Amino acid sequence: MGFADNVGIGRQTSIWEVTIFHPIEKYKKFDFPQFQLFPKPEDHRQETEWLRFTGFLQERKKVALVSLAGYELYIQAPDATFSHAVVMYRVMSPPFIPKSPKRIPESAPNLNVPTPPAYEKIVTGIFEGTDDNGDYFRKGVTSPPLSSGETNVPEVPCAKKNLSSTHPTYLKTLSQTHAGWIFGAIAELVDNSRDAKSKRLDINIEIFYSKKEGKNIHVLSIVDDGHGMSHDEIMTMVAFGHDLPEGQQPDRIGRFGIGFKSGSMRLGKDAIVLTQTTTSRSVALLSQCFNEDKSNLEIPVVSYCKHDNYMEFDLSIQSEASAEYNLKAIKDFSPFNEYVLGEKLGLFGQAGTGTQIYIWNLDKWGQNYSLEWNNKEHEGDILIRSKRVRTRLGQICQQVPLDYSLRSYMEVIFLNPRMRIYIQGSLVKTRPLEKSLNKTAVFHDMIMGKPLKLTLGRSKIEWERFNSGIFLYWHGRLIEAYKRVGSHINNSNVETGRGVVGVIDVTNLMDDDDGNPWVLNNKQGFQDCEAYAELEEWLGKMYDIYWDTKFDTLDVKEGSDRYKPDDQWVQCNKCRKWRVLDPDFDTDTLPVDW
Repeated sequence: MGFADNVGIGRQTSIWEVTIFHPIEKYKKFDFPQFQLFPKPEDHRQETEWLRFTGFLQERKKVALVSLAGYELYIQAPDATFSHAVVMYRVMSPPFIPKSPKRIPESAPNLNVPTPPAYEKIVTGIFEGTDDNGDYFRKGVTSPPLSSGETNVPEVPCAKKNLSSTHPTYLKTLSQTHAGWIFGAIAELVDNSRDAKSKRLDINIEIFYSKKEGKNIHVLSIVDDGHGMSHDEIMTMVAFGHDLPEGQQPDRIGRFGIGFKSGSMRLGKDAIVLTQTTTSRSVALLSQCFNEDKSNLEIPVVSYCKHDNYMEFDLSIQSEASAEYNLKAIKDFSPFNEYVLGEKLGLFGQAGTGTQIYIWNLDKWGQNYSLEWNNKEHEGDILIRSKRVRTRLGQICQQVPLDYSLRSYMEVIFLNPRMRIYIQGSLVKTRPLEKSLNKTAVFHDMIMGKPLKLTLGRSKIEWERFNSGIFLYWHGRLIEAYKRVGSHINNSNVETGRGVVGVIDVTNLMDDDDGNPWVLNNKQGFQDCEAYAELEEWLGKMYDIYWDTKFDTLDVKEGSDRYKPDDQWVQCNKCRKWRVLDPDFDTDTLPVDW
């Protein structure tokens, strides 16, 4: 608790720095004056850190030493209720006396206490103090009285708090990241599952009973069997941004540290995360409703560690009181009571790993939900209720299922799909774009010193829809679809480019030399930069070359033979590898689980 001062010794700042810990036995023989320090946390995190700090003092029977502008303060272990700590103090040198007394501001001081090495964290909190007579220092901690015979020190102002906080309305602001397309929010959560090396991902709309609302509610669930998250990893996920991890995996999609927050808050107002690794388990609540009347955002997190065959509170990172408090908040503000939590956590099993995300208070479209899942014509699918087609430069086609059908989007979201995705219990049959084209041509080139490979061909499905364009992938994830380039942008002839589809992975070009991406943080487009401008120009040239050389104006064949794929490809549901079959083989005859 360091009290720095630009006026003179005796001026108090809002930060106290603990310099060392001593056994309390050393100080019991001294009759130092003392005062009481009461916690005044601004949010749950500060309350939790107060409990951790004082709990350490009590458990280890320690005193925390603070040097303060001519004084030494000794913070003792709190009473059994942890309501306050007792602070002894003594004068070390005569303090500087200001020329005139100054009023103490209304704000209370801030306590910034590094915890012992066992915690390796920073503890912050806001406190009020009382003297032995019980009078509150509501205007800050006053200067301790001097020993007999020394000049009295007038009260001086505390420095204003310089800590920034996050208001709960920021969650709504984050949701605007995907305001234009709600499937972009789901894609953020799918990306996290892919980064976790999941083999299976289930996306469903479930029904839960909400005790808070007194009725059944619809909940969007996204459940994977990936490697799960440790306590540190889930804290990183709920934090607002983070550094890029060292040794980035080349196929890793998550980069910006906001995907979970922006995605879940676009889909609904409240979300809970259950995650399990081989040695730990954590539960976190990201909730607009829980933070409704708060001025500082709180995210309750409870973590467990594995002992033999049981999961217990991890008391190395939280006190039992803190864990119980967070767990109660989670149960009070979610449809997850102890029975539902036990049921869902039981899905992991003893040795299982993975992450489960549940989102409720789902986004509305008028009086209905923005998402639709009971459409009899689209069983096993989740739709955007409006079924609006996204705006694209030069697009005429109004049949773009990818824009409003989650199943259609998941079919092509990954260039090399390795994860089985189930929607409403139905397996998504992935569609390898590169392998489903007719009259394919591959173009290789260098742009800004980076190698690129573009595959162009004709698609029967897109020809029937009068659709076409380039699919741009980044780290194997679809960023832009049906992008018009070259003469295809402004050509009024609907037959120009009809059915021609391009596929390209632009990772090499759209990641700079330092590994920073030129992709937008919603992962639905690229930044306006030199690399992207060069890419657009090159794609336009290649597209025009393909159209001029491959399109036969005398080709009047009718039926499916015209755009039959060059090869028939199917993906094994067990190993997820692709197999090439005879061109005449009818893949529709294969069983769903092949």
